[in-house]
Amino acid sequence: MYKTLAAFAMALGCSIAIPNTTTAQTLTIAQDFDPSDLYGTRSTNNAMFPILESLYLDDPATGKIRPLLALEHEMVSDTELLIKLRKGVSFSNGEPMNAEAVAHSIKLFADPKTVPAYGIYASTVDTAEAVDEHTVRVTLTKPSPIVDLLLAQILVVPPKYWEEVGPKGFGQKPIGTGQFLLTEWSKDDRIVMDLNPDYWGEPPKGFDKLVWKTVPEANARAAGLKTGEYDLAIAIPVIDAIEIENLDGVDIYSGDVSRVFQLTLSSLPQHEGPVQDKRVRQALNYAIDKQAIIDALYYGKAKLLNGQVILPSQPGYDPEMRDYPHDPEKAKALLAEAGYPDGIEIEFRCPSNRYPQGQETCEAISGMLSKVGIKTNITLLESGEFIRQLVNREYAPMGILGLGVPDDPSFGLAVYRSDWRYSYYQNPELDALIDASASTVDPKERAEIIRKASKLIYDEAVIVYLFGGREFYGHSERLKNFATNTAQRYFFYDVVLEPK
Repeated sequence: MYKTLAAFAMALGCSIAIPNTTTAQTLTIAQDFDPSDLYGTRSTNNAMFPILESLYLDDPATGKIRPLLALEHEMVSDTELLIKLRKGVSFSNGEPMNAEAVAHSIKLFADPKTVPAYGIYASTVDTAEAVDEHTVRVTLTKPSPIVDLLLAQILVVPPKYWEEVGPKGFGQKPIGTGQFLLTEWSKDDRIVMDLNPDYWGEPPKGFDKLVWKTVPEANARAAGLKTGEYDLAIAIPVIDAIEIENLDGVDIYSGDVSRVFQLTLSSLPQHEGPVQDKRVRQALNYAIDKQAIIDALYYGKAKLLNGQVILPSQPGYDPEMRDYPHDPEKAKALLAEAGYPDGIEIEFRCPSNRYPQGQETCEAISGMLSKVGIKTNITLLESGEFIRQLVNREYAPMGILGLGVPDDPSFGLAVYRSDWRYSYYQNPELDALIDASASTVDPKERAEIIRKASKLIYDEAVIVYLFGGREFYGHSERLKNFATNTAQRYFFYDVVLEPK
């Protein structure tokens, strides 16, 4: 693809722009936790996107990549590209959004020590340099089949301000090119954003202020939505979503399966214990009745993973693969074969408010495991501590995890690479397959590599496969055009808030 997205560039105004009318209304969002920062140095979060913009937009409405701060890119070779930037754009502090700023931002993106949340993608990028005011040359360490999706992850930041405040300071007081400015942040309570009066594009329609309220309890988010306190409520439990769908004045948005739920199982040398043994990991898979959890706790609104972390819409998905069946007797036999005829005792880590029905799911799993002789001691973690443990490889020996990543297997598989910050498995053979999946351009060859990686993960029982979860977002019926992409990111370019 030598010219990418050029056709979209000319049509951008009708693609994401909205009428230049903004009513003085506040759009209030109930989110499940307060982010640690607004640059996503630990984990990405949606509250940063109204302020910070990427080179391309991974558009939730269409599922396609569209121009944003970049208009197009040209592949000069398999490992070199030229990016053409939008002209006349400035950061809200007055710095120009130009090739220098973009090259600086790409270098940050590629540095896992500075910005570890993006380290999963960093190895693809080698160098970035300004060619002229609005052209950037990027070289890659290897060919990539997903250059446009990769560029859609890169947030552009002002280099002078970044140098002044550093990554920690920037995360607390970000400056970008987006529709909104950060005006207040009361930790664990609210984030307030006001309209950027100098925004380069069209302003949002129907609102000029965003308020992100931190509401850890899922039931409280649902209740506030129903009373009109919130216009948008994140991570609504299934039972509340079913009720809200039948109420006047509110509605539910849910995309397709986008979060892969699993149990992490640490076989790292620093975490000695029974799960080091593949037979124990397999026993854990056989012991859990995944369909029963889907039916009882998710009212059938989740899907089996069929023994792979690749989604059905993605290249390399294997329609012939199936989950480990629920077979308690097989689980007991494997435990005995591994030297544990009387069972094992294991710590089971579970975030208390990260996922709707998350704690109930952990309790259901614990009950199923007890029936085959696996006693679990559940440790509940608040969201911040959960993320801290996860990224420091302390979320062990077993814990529940729901992964949402950009829409390509390269991202989903890379979290199992030996050197990734929350990989709890090390295998050079799997590493080689993961690397090949991220650099093989031929679609058929790439799909076969991805299938081999999936088979290895399955055979080694690297994780316990649970289910593909759907996120439910409650919103006022006045809120129009809300949507999320596969990575569960959402933006406000197309969103409209109608008057009360």
